[in-house]
Amino acid sequence: MATTPKEIEQRCCTMDGFLGTINRLQEVFSTVGNTQGMLALPQIVVIGSQSTGKTSVLESIVQKDFLPRGDGIVTRRPLVLQITQDMKAKEPFAVFNHCANTIFRDFEQVKQEIIADTERECGTDKGINPKPIILKINTPDLPSLTIVDLPGITKNPVGDQPADIETQILNLLAEYVRNPNSIILAVSPGNDDLANSESLKLAREVDPEMKRTLAVISKVDLMEKTKEKREVLEGKRINVKLGIVGVINRSQAQLEDGMTIEESLNREEEYFRMNYQYLAPIMGTRFLTQRLCKILMEHVKDCLPELMDRITEQKVLQQEALDELGPDVDDKVGTLLELLFQFATHFSENIEGKRKIVLTSGKETSGGHHLRNVFSKAIFEELDKIHLPDTIEDDIREEILSSMGAKRALFTPNIVFDNMVKIQLKRFELPVRNSIKKCAEVVTDITTSIGKQIFKRFPNLLRESHHVSLCLLLEKVKVVDDFIESYLKCEQTYINSNHRLFVASRPEIERNHIDEADVGEMEDMHVSKIKAFVEEYVNIIRRQLMDVVPKAVMCFLVNEFNENLHKAHMKALLVTDKAETLMTEDAFHAERREKVLKMVKALERADEITSLIE
Repeated sequence: MATTPKEIEQRCCTMDGFLGTINRLQEVFSTVGNTQGMLALPQIVVIGSQSTGKTSVLESIVQKDFLPRGDGIVTRRPLVLQITQDMKAKEPFAVFNHCANTIFRDFEQVKQEIIADTERECGTDKGINPKPIILKINTPDLPSLTIVDLPGITKNPVGDQPADIETQILNLLAEYVRNPNSIILAVSPGNDDLANSESLKLAREVDPEMKRTLAVISKVDLMEKTKEKREVLEGKRINVKLGIVGVINRSQAQLEDGMTIEESLNREEEYFRMNYQYLAPIMGTRFLTQRLCKILMEHVKDCLPELMDRITEQKVLQQEALDELGPDVDDKVGTLLELLFQFATHFSENIEGKRKIVLTSGKETSGGHHLRNVFSKAIFEELDKIHLPDTIEDDIREEILSSMGAKRALFTPNIVFDNMVKIQLKRFELPVRNSIKKCAEVVTDITTSIGKQIFKRFPNLLRESHHVSLCLLLEKVKVVDDFIESYLKCEQTYINSNHRLFVASRPEIERNHIDEADVGEMEDMHVSKIKAFVEEYVNIIRRQLMDVVPKAVMCFLVNEFNENLHKAHMKALLVTDKAETLMTEDAFHAERREKVLKMVKALERADEITSLIE
């Protein structure tokens, strides 16, 4: 049963309790890559174009100069800024997650470490990287707050920036702002036309009703004092549910003159009192900080119950995925033996109808059932195509004349019937071979499907198994071909005119061809009667083939293949030193298992963290 917000509130009533849980979850999942779509952690994400004042806003909140500045893209990785109110700390200090044993008290060194770690992960080519930097700041002077700073939006590459830098940044930002539990802090400069604000545009794309967006208007002191601009700060121009807060940034000249953040904050308050007195209480960085703390606390409190349930759900799903990927292989020979046995057993059970495969059509059925359907249809269709040719009567006349020699005979020789039957029986060879070929193709489909399922982790083994199966199948196909060839040869060698079905049909054929006195009509009557006898005999053999061929295929091909499949694999693959090569795992599969294993461990740790909420 899902945990309710009220129950969560009873177990955790402080901001540090709520936020501490989310901070620890962020730290846990920072090692396993992007989890925005999987868990949707509640967080505040800061977006804005380059040079909108994002850096100044964050530094004013922290009240420290600690972020890199410069031209072009400065923030090239997400920066998870975890501010913790620590009343025991005598002064603010910082700790990075990637060097947790080092305490930074000089925030100039914090700035240098952000630059250094960014270059370690991203290189110096000005590209971006989704792996976050986690920076924890403990301070007695600020309330607890967590903010994710993201790279600034840029339209055109500058200098040595990648040509697709805009796409890279927008894709990264989208991963964070699409998270339905993200509070979007959209920073836009007040001295620009807000209709062209990239941050508000992106926020509106993922949050159409702007329910989880808070707009920050920076550089208010550079904004024209018009009615329109005033209405922006009053919230009449931009409809954002979480409000609009105006702030004032330190200019480059003020930075160079050494203006401190404290001086800047005091100047900011004075500016709003003098110019926007009625708005002053809800403007400025100090109010922004309080507003963000309140929003985040309420948001985290609301999200935690669902998040806890989501962690439990994902833990089960990822464990199932890990089980499906299988463990790392230590005993290669033992694992090879086990897989070969599984492969042969699965094929046998498929043929017997005890196990199913998924066909290319998406239909699930047993291999034996599929084989029977395809083969029955194939042999029927192939043999049904064979009919007496349109030239049969002319062929019979030619055969009659040929058999009489120099003088016309009174009666038609039996050799005419025998020769015409032999010619027609020979035409069965190709369609029968085609039906056997289709049966072999089905067997190949079954072994391929099973192989992909059982050997999917080991491409070398899958390839070798396919070769062994194919060689064995060709061997068994030849046995069936030889048998059918011999069978048809027997039928052609001895034309059994005393066959009981043929004898039973003769009276009716005779009645339908009564002798006529006219010599010309008598010759046509003989031709017609021989044609009828040939057609009847050929149909008898056709029906026999429809019975014999499936039996031969099942006996000499399917059963023999099934009985020898495991033995053929053992003989060909269980060779000295071959197991090492065969059991080399697919690189993608191994990498996938490693990622899933990390995720499982992270989810287990997350489960422990959320279970400690009291």
